[in-house]
Amino acid sequence: MRSFQNLKAAEARRMRYILLAYLIAGFVGLSIGTTLYAVADYTVTEVRLTTTVTIFLAASLALLAAYFLGKKLVELVDKKVKVTCPMCNAPALEENHRLQCQLPEYECKRCNSVYRGGVLMEKESP
Repeated sequence: MRSFQNLKAAEARRMRYILLAYLIAGFVGLSIGTTLYAVADYTVTEVRLTTTVTIFLAASLALLAAYFLGKKLVELVDKKVKVTCPMCNAPALEENHRLQCQLPEYECKRCNSVYRGGVLMEKESP
């Protein structure tokens, strides 16, 4: 039973790292947007952009930067933080996404175990 609790703890740790990745990406995007707005507002005097256009350009570039940085950080978390199988100690479980409002399933290719929410759902004999 302890190994299944470790599976839940590893899954929760992985989700915390993904949340941290999105928070960092959002903060960096906000910083980039603020910097771009300040630079565009105070240094560009030849091109008279309205404040609305300047804010829109800075916000759109900040959103793009936050999106791509968040995507790269989540890929890094997926690559570095693996959930191991409690039955056979396989190095990584494969994550199968179902509906967005439900937890993902984890499947072990070595022992054919399927886990949902840290609970063993089925085990097929080879």
